[in-house]
Amino acid sequence: MWRGLFAEALEESERARQLDPLSLIIAADNGAILYYSRQYDRAIEKLRSVLEIDPNFPRALLIVAAYAEKGRVAEALAVVEDHRLQMSAPYYWAFLAQVYGRNGQTEPARRALNELLQSNRRAPIDPAMLAWAWAETGENDQALASLEEAYGQHSNRLAGLKVNPVFDPLRGDPRFQDLLRRVGLAP
Repeated sequence: MWRGLFAEALEESERARQLDPLSLIIAADNGAILYYSRQYDRAIEKLRSVLEIDPNFPRALLIVAAYAEKGRVAEALAVVEDHRLQMSAPYYWAFLAQVYGRNGQTEPARRALNELLQSNRRAPIDPAMLAWAWAETGENDQALASLEEAYGQHSNRLAGLKVNPVFDPLRGDPRFQDLLRRVGLAP
């Protein structure tokens, strides 16, 4: 999945599901593959089915990002608010930045980013998460600086760099392409 080999990832995920059809982790991971391959409707369907079984299953909260990509702001915000106590503060604010930023609501996206930055002052968080919010507010230089910091810290969140839609606004930048190469995800 992280290398963008989605057909192969879906095939392996289906094989895992056949071996363990009741596994919520496998079902949520299948939803993640669908999300990262930009199959948002299918991802929402899969992740919603996981949340119907276990409304507090953390991996299925990726549904927020899929809703954001589809412009389904009300549904995304409802999931974020329903799970606010379950999410760490950084995830909460990053998801809000994504939902609002993806849907052209600049001011609320910036407020969420500012809250995320406040959280970072209280307890440092992974700079890749900051990059996520910077990218969603259109601050590409800041997003790239945070990604460089994440690279310096060997952040495991960089594994999704090649496929994560939140970084789509950065893909045309040579600095992003160089980072992909250094992380080992360039073609």
